[in-house]
Amino acid sequence: MINDEELIAADLIGRRLLKVTTAWHHYADDDPSLLHLWLHLEGLGPVLFHTPSTGVSLRADQPHGPYSMEEYGSVSVIDDSPDVPVTRFVGQTIRSVRQIDYNDGRVDFAAGLTLQFPSGSIRLLGLVDDLLIAHDQHLGTVEAHLHEDVDTWDGEESRLWTNWDDGTNGGWIELAAFLAMAGLRLAPEAEVHTAPPIDPKV
Repeated sequence: MINDEELIAADLIGRRLLKVTTAWHHYADDDPSLLHLWLHLEGLGPVLFHTPSTGVSLRADQPHGPYSMEEYGSVSVIDDSPDVPVTRFVGQTIRSVRQIDYNDGRVDFAAGLTLQFPSGSIRLLGLVDDLLIAHDQHLGTVEAHLHEDVDTWDGEESRLWTNWDDGTNGGWIELAAFLAMAGLRLAPEAEVHTAPPIDPKV
């Protein structure tokens, strides 16, 4: 993977999380603020979740080291901090990615991502240069509307849309693969009946 190579959400699917690196800004007596987040993914390397003034973007990038900002404080770099909610998923594989898009008819950008792991989900949202992290036990009022069933959304009032990517490129997926990705298994003696594919030309 080449540094600064732009990535898309679907690139993360099926990748195992190996390590989480965070950079924190320390200034005076203020609480440290999160500057950067890198997820080290198997077969992909470190991925920087960047907040370029609006939304979230992904790119291949090696973490930098700690440094001084002189009168503006300092920056520390920490691996696998227990205070970062993503760390609890180290060793697990990303099953699916939901991209949260903002579109008001004039501006269109990726406002955030939801990463689903076998043991839960994590949401990464970009808000005016800040990266906000929330896990599935702490849904905000906006995130609660982001359900795959569009009938649960708040109609024309919402400017947030969610795109679901399960790695199948909108195509077919075998039952065994679906069960594995979903972490499910059939009940004993269960019967599976399949319907013939729908011909779009009919």
